Amino acid sequence: MVSYENEYKLAKFLLEKYSETINEREQRTIGEIKELASGNDLSIQALVEEFKEKPYNFEENYENALKKVFDFVKKEITFVDSDLGLNYWMNGKEILEIKIADDEDLAVFLCACMKALGDEKAEVIIAELDNLRTHSFVITELNGEFLLLDPTQEMEFEKYRGTKIEVIKNYEYQKQKIKRFLYRFNSTKYEQFLE
Repeated sequence: MVSYENEYKLAKFLLEKYSETINEREQRTIGEIKELASGNDLSIQALVEEFKEKPYNFEENYENALKKVFDFVKKEITFVDSDLGLNYWMNGKEILEIKIADDEDLAVFLCACMKALGDEKAEVIIAELDNLRTHSFVITELNGEFLLLDPTQEMEFEKYRGTKIEVIKNYEYQKQKIKRFLYRFNSTKYEQFLE
């Protein structure tokens, strides 16, 4: 049986040692961040094609396709809550290749899939929770209702669906409620909320 504990320690040490260099090289412009959520990535487009009914009509088929994509992301991509002090952005191809991502990359990936399915309202939200940690998820509007999807949690598709006020009030991540939104973005907008 192979133990990866020592390899993990070495990898973590090296990442921490070179974190300043990595963070500098991984800086992205707002335009580059918005592009990650655009759904233009060919890997993401190929993936969502697997979940579209043929012929695909957004009004009639989107919710069903979105449920399948959401289930895929939750089941096939492992969420890692990394605390390495690194700022990085993975693209769709990278996420599909290693099938591991943190909450921000999972949210951006899911939002990009939603955009590739035709959802112009999907947005990535980076929120501050009551414990002052940040967490990311995706929001959209579906048939006149507010929908929050968090692929880091084992949750039902419709768990956080309803009015915006009730969804935000009811949402929890690791027993922590939303304190405030910090950022929201998709391929067409980027907004930072100041205190």
